[in-house]
Amino acid sequence: MSNLSRGIGRIIGFQRLTWKKKSHHKPSSSSSFSTSTSSSSTTSSPSMLRNPLQWYVSKLDTHPLTTKIITSGLISGSGDLLCQYLTAKQSSNDDDESSNNSDMEKYEKPFNWMRTLRFTILGSFLVAPTVHVWYGFLMSSIPGSGVMAIAKRLFCDQGLFAPLFLPTFLSCLTILEHVTPDYGSDRNDNDNNNTHMMGDSSDNNNNSDLFSRITTRLRNDVPDALVVGWSMWIPSMGFMFAVIPGKFQVLFSNGVGFVWNAYLSWRTHEGEEADGG
Repeated sequence: MSNLSRGIGRIIGFQRLTWKKKSHHKPSSSSSFSTSTSSSSTTSSPSMLRNPLQWYVSKLDTHPLTTKIITSGLISGSGDLLCQYLTAKQSSNDDDESSNNSDMEKYEKPFNWMRTLRFTILGSFLVAPTVHVWYGFLMSSIPGSGVMAIAKRLFCDQGLFAPLFLPTFLSCLTILEHVTPDYGSDRNDNDNNNTHMMGDSSDNNNNSDLFSRITTRLRNDVPDALVVGWSMWIPSMGFMFAVIPGKFQVLFSNGVGFVWNAYLSWRTHEGEEADGG
């Protein structure tokens, strides 16, 4: 009898020990829930509608060049739209002084969407990649936030880069205008008539006309645009190099470029509104 009671006691003690080990190693449901919640929160991306700035920062980290291409294209096209709107409004105000047109007639001139598309293309595929590589080169070649480092970057940017990039931009704009003319304009109709009349020889004339337009635009627009650009970009870039982090520099320059593109759009198309083209 005593041996039987001892055996039963050993069996009960062994079961208690086994239960304690299982309960000690079993993870709690609350801890597993908190772990899964924290992991899901770290992998979730910010929402564009709830926090657009944080969403933009995350896209700069994951897709820097693509984000800058899209942003630069939208800002460049918007700058041209602003220029067209202000020019049309000024023209309507001037016409209103000498006539009694209705409000609908004041803005009957449509926007030149082909012109806006050209600025968008250049902003996306010329400005954004070039500035992305250039600013990265500047910050890596001339690091630091001291006065001398900022002065060196500013000299390289506005003293060396700007005088080369501005003629490049205007030349590419002129080429796009030659390849994608404003359909329905008088100049395009004349070009089509000349093409039918002159046949194969029109290619040589078009090439010479393109070269002449590029040289004329560079001679007439670059000096004044460069001076205006220096007055705008030198203080802006000095502030940017001193304060703005590297990955936000293209966004900041595009913000300044919104006004700059509006000026360039006006400068390169000055007089067309008066001529009706």
